[in-house]
Amino acid sequence: YTTQGEGEGRSRKKTLVDAMEAAVVWYHERLLSSPDAAEARKYLRGRGLDGEIVRQYRIGWAPDDWDLLVRNVGIGFDRLEAVNLAMLNKRNRRQDVFRNRILFPIFDSQGDPVAFGGRVLPGGEGPKYTNSSETPIYAKSKVLYGLNWAKGAIVENDEAIVCEGYTDVIGMARVGLGRAVAPCGTSLTEEHVRLLTRFGKRIVLAFDADAAKDNAAARFYEWEGKYEVDVRVAALPPGQDPGDLAQNDPDALRRSVEE
Repeated sequence: YTTQGEGEGRSRKKTLVDAMEAAVVWYHERLLSSPDAAEARKYLRGRGLDGEIVRQYRIGWAPDDWDLLVRNVGIGFDRLEAVNLAMLNKRNRRQDVFRNRILFPIFDSQGDPVAFGGRVLPGGEGPKYTNSSETPIYAKSKVLYGLNWAKGAIVENDEAIVCEGYTDVIGMARVGLGRAVAPCGTSLTEEHVRLLTRFGKRIVLAFDADAAKDNAAARFYEWEGKYEVDVRVAALPPGQDPGDLAQNDPDALRRSVEE
């Protein structure tokens, strides 16, 4: 049976997911067709992310404008604010949260859009990545980028590959390793491990930075016995991340995971 409170909670979640879906569509169309996204398209092609990949992962573009999303997406401001897509600035004006960034939509394990990761173009202002803050539909410690696409392959191989970022996950898939996921702007958590063990019992860490890799491995080893998982560390070539290797040396990337 369903109590009234549970029903209202589900209805609220659907309303917020629908707002996120509308934003995913709007940002994606901007990347595909807007003149102001030309530099973003050029950058993505240079990273080996062509139109087919952009469409598959529904990558988007947030224009360099104060409130273009707020004015044009057709979703009420309160809902956009609730999912961290809009805010009131110091002048009490409505403003888009993401501006002048390539956007990677983040989906939960069921495939519902819940957040964004935004990458600034080379030479742009601000931090390299800006990620959605937590909302009623998004908890960073419980969501892994790419799991919605990878879970079938993880089950089939009884193995998940954990990378650092969005382009690493996409790069792994490009070379036939479609079982890769990544935390979203946060460290790996015990919740992430618990989530992955629902699909597979071996976890391969594929991080490009040695310090981060060793630190993550140490935490995972603590959880190895608790969750009965088998933790491995991929020996990536020094100074290379999976996104770059997918384009420059796909065989080396596959070997690092297989061995």
